[in-house]
Amino acid sequence: MIKKTKLALINLLLLISITSYAQKDFRAGFIITHESDTIQGMVDYRSNTKNYESCIFKGKEGEKKYYPNQILGFGYQNDKLFSSQIIEGTFVEVLVTGTISLYKSKELYHAKKGTDLIDLKSSMKQVTINGKVGVKETSNWRGSLTYLINDCIENPSKITTSIQYSEKSLTRLIIRYNSCMGEEFTEPKADQPWTKFEYGILFGVSKSEINFSGEYLYTYLPSSYSSVDPTIGIQLAISSPRFTDRIAFQSELHFTKSSYSSFIETTSPINYFDTYVDINTLSIPLSLKYSFPEKKYGFFLQVGLNVDVLLSKQARLLEERVYGEEVFTYPETTAFEMKNNQIGYWGGIGVLRSFKKFKAGLTVRYTQMSELTDSPNYTASINRLSLNLVVVKK
Repeated sequence: MIKKTKLALINLLLLISITSYAQKDFRAGFIITHESDTIQGMVDYRSNTKNYESCIFKGKEGEKKYYPNQILGFGYQNDKLFSSQIIEGTFVEVLVTGTISLYKSKELYHAKKGTDLIDLKSSMKQVTINGKVGVKETSNWRGSLTYLINDCIENPSKITTSIQYSEKSLTRLIIRYNSCMGEEFTEPKADQPWTKFEYGILFGVSKSEINFSGEYLYTYLPSSYSSVDPTIGIQLAISSPRFTDRIAFQSELHFTKSSYSSFIETTSPINYFDTYVDINTLSIPLSLKYSFPEKKYGFFLQVGLNVDVLLSKQARLLEERVYGEEVFTYPETTAFEMKNNQIGYWGGIGVLRSFKKFKAGLTVRYTQMSELTDSPNYTASINRLSLNLVVVKK
């Protein structure tokens, strides 16, 4: 049953991926014409790689694609802004405008002060030190920044030496300089946080199986156990809306209390075997979450690793043997030994609907864990199919 459901889940993942990939994600935005008129409408929210080349705009006259030679720029409300006036033949993202302005193109960052546009280049070059070959960063961009900010920022070389070649570090430095100058400046993505945290809780049900295989599987062990159990958990998703609102790293904690049992009867001699397996599991799923363009509902995919910590575990074996009319009951023993923890992989799909203060929805996921035992005679592993109700605080 779980194998069929697993196959259906994989097919559904592929179907949603293909369908969502083909859809456009239009958001409130605008274009700026060569006459400096701003026309409001809807702009397709695409990756920067595509936005550097063109803009897909939907207005009163319908949908149209614009290239850098056709408009001065375009943007999204309270979000990214692109300009065609900085580098000929391409759009660049506007990160800060002020006494010093900062831009981002397909390959590097650019700073503009007055009429001077300076390319902030960072690259790695091969060097040989004491006979050993290595790589070293070329720091020309640090010197360029030092020159640009030295008329207001104290110890500029010390500051530029300590920062990274990243959008976050460069943006903060340019904003600091513009604030120091006391001049007005704008930051198009100011309303978008660098880091966003979303907390949530999960309630659900999980069907798990312990599957045994091996040439020397003990007689009293079944080919598989099955258990349906409630589960509860918490989750934390971390994303960076400044870069993308579609990808997040998510960590979770789940608690599940599972009980399995089996009854096996053998002949010649007649034996009755009852096994009872009880496991309390703390699961730690870690995943990358990809969210598709949200309409009324927001679909998402997840894939990642899972760690199971067995907080308590017990596998009891009760045996009775019949000789003629006599029944012999043997003392309770351990059916099989279990590891204290396991690692595995998982994937799932989900859907969320937004409300005023929270989001709520459902997730379906499949988890496949590594070996449950260290026995040389047989193998045992756990898989789970889970359905969860998720509530996420905005």
